[in-house]
Amino acid sequence: MSKTIVTSLLPALAVAITLNLHAAPAWTIEDVAPGDWTSLAGNLLAGLTGTKTGTISTGYGTTDMGVLTDGVAPTVNGNESRVAFQNTGAVEWSFTTPKTLEQVRVSGCYLGGSTYTRISISAVYVKLSGSDTWTELDGSSFLDNSGRSQNVVICASLADPATGYLAQGVAGLKVAFGANVPLASYIVEIEAVGSTEATGPVLGFFAVAPAKTKATVSGTIADVGTDATTCDVYLALDGGAATKIAEDVTGVFEYLVQGLTAGTTYAYELSVSNNAPTSRGTVQSGDFTTLASDASTAFWTTSEGVPGDFSPLADNLIANKTGTVSGGSVSGYGGGVELLTNGEVSGVTKQTCGLGENRAMEWSFDGPKTLERIRFTTCDIPDGRQYDDIKISKVEVKTAGSDSWADLGVVPLDYAGSNAQGGALFATLADAETGFLGQNVTAIRITFGKPNNVAQYYAEIEAVGHAADQKNGVIIYVL
Repeated sequence: MSKTIVTSLLPALAVAITLNLHAAPAWTIEDVAPGDWTSLAGNLLAGLTGTKTGTISTGYGTTDMGVLTDGVAPTVNGNESRVAFQNTGAVEWSFTTPKTLEQVRVSGCYLGGSTYTRISISAVYVKLSGSDTWTELDGSSFLDNSGRSQNVVICASLADPATGYLAQGVAGLKVAFGANVPLASYIVEIEAVGSTEATGPVLGFFAVAPAKTKATVSGTIADVGTDATTCDVYLALDGGAATKIAEDVTGVFEYLVQGLTAGTTYAYELSVSNNAPTSRGTVQSGDFTTLASDASTAFWTTSEGVPGDFSPLADNLIANKTGTVSGGSVSGYGGGVELLTNGEVSGVTKQTCGLGENRAMEWSFDGPKTLERIRFTTCDIPDGRQYDDIKISKVEVKTAGSDSWADLGVVPLDYAGSNAQGGALFATLADAETGFLGQNVTAIRITFGKPNNVAQYYAEIEAVGHAADQKNGVIIYVL
């Protein structure tokens, strides 16, 4: 049984991984003296302690699964040197990154003076990356019931000489033992030879912000992948040709799609390819709908991730500016308001600022600005409770020559995400149609909504824009 998964739908970037689960796997047997036994190089299980399931004979061996992968030659006469697996007994391991599995070797030995050196394996299973199901390797059952003396170690190896590997994309391995053996199979070592597979790019957060005839695509690269230093990002709409929207990216990317039709749904496919010697890719697809021709074009886009996904935005008009609070005090469970503009998100206690209902923050500028977007980032404080919702009830601005606050009229935001412990939420207010929220802006004020608890804990607020140069009473916007 072979299965091929295409990890990129771009023809020039297509990378296929074949999961070989049926070629010509077979067991080979070698009998060695205990003193001549040596561990295999490239053992993926070295240093890992497996998890046992089923039944083991505690009176004839140890329950410590660590002895199965310690690489120690089985020459010690004692229960501590072996695990006695009975019928239904099994041991399993998991890997943090996908592996190519080349060989499995099970070594059995009885050192107590009896001829109990026999092995019965009912099956060897793998769990493939992205799956929760155990898949049995064909030809993986094994039985040697002939008996050996106490001075012999049976080394039973499962391999596939035709392909050189048993399976690819392996996230877990399980060896299950069978019956037909007096008492138990006395196992002194289990080894799995293979290699770590190269990984592709990993997206952090990703969002599409549609307007009427435009849409802003933005996101982050959380990991460029194995042996890579940068990534390229491609976007295809409605099955059309892919367009490169970002090149040599290591973190944040953003692109403005233009020429769209108002009130129309577009299917998209985002593809990321890295510059590793053997290029790897990842694909994310979905759809978005542009706003109706008469709709307001300033709106929110949201995404969730972890604090490590945060990267400060360039051209932040309020960077390191300490805003003022009105409508009540700041919650004492977090830090001060200076943390909201310091360009850092750590997700630890005292790195967030708690703001409750009807609290407002405002910042003033030293001259008129064009305000392009506002982004909010929140993260949990590690006290066992989740306070990372984003609740925004109103956004207002002052413009040059006026002392009054003007409401931007955006829809209030109540965003909770999945509310996972240790997570982070991101919300951006922007207008993809005009490219700005306001012109000639001299101050902004943000009023927060009703929290689920005492307060919502904000980690960063950013207001992106650019300065305006005023000469002879004329505002000249510097782009």
